[in-house]
Amino acid sequence: MKLCGHSVSPYVERILIALEMKGKAGDVVLTDVVGGFKSPEHLSHHPSGKIPFLLLDDGTSLSESQSIVEYLDAVVGGDSVTPADPMVAAKASRIIRVLDIYYTGAIGPMGKVAFGGTATDEEMADAKERALPEALRYLDFCIEGEHFAVGDSWSHADAAIMSQLYWFERLMPQFGVPGLEEYPQLSAYWENAKKTDIYQASKARADKSVAKFFGNKK
Repeated sequence: MKLCGHSVSPYVERILIALEMKGKAGDVVLTDVVGGFKSPEHLSHHPSGKIPFLLLDDGTSLSESQSIVEYLDAVVGGDSVTPADPMVAAKASRIIRVLDIYYTGAIGPMGKVAFGGTATDEEMADAKERALPEALRYLDFCIEGEHFAVGDSWSHADAAIMSQLYWFERLMPQFGVPGLEEYPQLSAYWENAKKTDIYQASKARADKSVAKFFGNKK
């Protein structure tokens, strides 16, 4: 199986982190987008022209990072990143929804600017003063442990958090967004997560991909 995309994307990294948590990092090969970015072949696998998508050995494909995580969790074996307890599993899914809906929506204006787009002063102010603090308060509310987001082992919620907060640390200071100190549960969790081998491996991949991406933009 091939994962088409680049680690500059937190959605690609979410999948790679989850595979490492499963002990199955070698089961999927990270590769460039087949056919070239937004080529007809790319669009045949992901009509929105985004990354990632998973290309299976039989030529079929699957798009959307969380769907890919759930599929791989079921088929590649190893440690499950879906908690066995129904309530813990639901809480892990809640964290992912908070990130994918509230958090990514909130940082949208800053992300656009960072990657060469534009946002109005009003959009930037609303993001920094209202939307992002609200999303972080919600995420802080959902985090239940200092070493694992929920439960007593890694889950796909941890993979989603790590991949997104990498970019929070990298981008938010340049926009005058304060750190996570106002969110005690999230802050304590994040400080521990950053020390783990899994996060450090993800950070190294992302750093390399970011350097290549922005180098190509010069």
